[in-house]
Amino acid sequence: MRQGDTATFVLDLPAEFTPTLSPIPLPLGTAGFRIEGRFACLPDDIESWNIPLVGYSTVAFPNAGTGRVELKVPPRNRAEYARTSRGTTEVVVDGGPLDLVLTVVGPASHSAGPRDTPGARYQGTATLTCPRVRPVTAG
Repeated sequence: MRQGDTATFVLDLPAEFTPTLSPIPLPLGTAGFRIEGRFACLPDDIESWNIPLVGYSTVAFPNAGTGRVELKVPPRNRAEYARTSRGTTEVVVDGGPLDLVLTVVGPASHSAGPRDTPGARYQGTATLTCPRVRPVTAG
């Protein structure tokens, strides 16, 4: 994965992003090397990504609230194939899906009065899109 590749977020039912989020460019990669002119990403680049508050709603709470999005890079999307001046570096590979958690900050609500619980967590996935000019292989 490289700086500028994009992430598309999807929440598992019963929650959804409100409005639907467009793909978001990945943050600056800090792997210390480039792939096709863009810095490669370490797992921490993605897991420490500061994603601003996003809107969400649920079936039970249709009036939008806000939440904080966190991403986790699962083991299948990590590789230690990159050799750099700093030694072997673990980088993010493949297009996902990554694990996504939305934590409620500003609760969504219902017109009858009930509200979601601050701190509630909704699971989802992020799929990464990596346009390539030419194929990249390791080895």
